[in-house]
Amino acid sequence: MEPSMSGYSRMETSMHGLWISESILQAALKQAKEYRGKRIKAISVKILDENFQESDWLHFCLEVAAMGTIAERARIEIELAISTAEGLLEVAIEVD
Repeated sequence: MEPSMSGYSRMETSMHGLWISESILQAALKQAKEYRGKRIKAISVKILDENFQESDWLHFCLEVAAMGTIAERARIEIELAISTAEGLLEVAIEVD
């Protein structure tokens, strides 16, 4: 496999994006359930790693993962930030 700029192969990068998008979707669906939301209008993701280079791929993966869920057609916002917390991402939603 050919290495990418980050040192990971394209396949590893693709799988990582799929795994992250599924984790984000599960967090969003859990929040929506807690708020008794009928539809997720927006998913805001803050990635706490300013070197993350796969925002577009993550956006695409999240759109695909959301198909058939209450998050389908949600506005997706991805922001890169410097990590000052323990986690690698923060997820917030807007619901109907």
